[in-house]
Amino acid sequence: MPAERTRVEDHRWSDPGVWDVTEFGNGRRVRAFLDDVVNPSLIALDRQIADWQERGGGAPFAIADIQALTRQTTQAFCLSIHSLFERQLRRWIAGAVHRFGPTPERIDVATNRRLEQLDTLLAETRGIALRAFDSWDDISLLELVADACRHGDGRSAGRLFKLKPHFWPPLYQETPVMPGMRPQVRPTSHPPMDAIEIPRDQLQRFVEAIDRFWLDVELIHCNSCISPQDAGGWRERQRLLEIHRARRQA
Repeated sequence: MPAERTRVEDHRWSDPGVWDVTEFGNGRRVRAFLDDVVNPSLIALDRQIADWQERGGGAPFAIADIQALTRQTTQAFCLSIHSLFERQLRRWIAGAVHRFGPTPERIDVATNRRLEQLDTLLAETRGIALRAFDSWDDISLLELVADACRHGDGRSAGRLFKLKPHFWPPLYQETPVMPGMRPQVRPTSHPPMDAIEIPRDQLQRFVEAIDRFWLDVELIHCNSCISPQDAGGWRERQRLLEIHRARRQA
């Protein structure tokens, strides 16, 4: 069966070891970043908006400033979440390359190339592609969002708008044309990145996808080295397998 069609629940590493075990806590670390840093910061900004809504005077201007700061902060957190995962993923795949077939080309891919090339490299070194993991779609979207946030208005932002136009307010999703007026021409093929409003639940989805990915890595490790005679290890494998199957059915 081709590597890219291998199922996570059936896959086994040819040489499981401590190099996989050391990555098992990666999902928890990203979740802690969401719970302890991201959410409290965004909640604090929400409270500032609520406080200003109870005031008069220049409240609309202050609220607009805080809303703009919230949009920028959310983009910064998308970049941070992506950076955390990217470093985890590259470290793990680079380790596999050094153990299972180091070449200058593979080392370059592991350290410098994009997610699609890492997908192929993992298939070459561990027998399963990144896209075989259930979290692939969300992780791919995270990379696109991070690229758009990092570079601003450009090709990635255009691709993101085509894929997720609802990330922008309705005002930007369609450009109304009044009778007798010429259609408005944007300087780019998409609304400005400064106006993007990445939903809070999307940040949660990104983090959950990362957590799922590392749980699946742990499941493959259990498939590879735990036998039914190891009662404790087998129970852990069954727990991870149930989590994996429940996600597929959701």
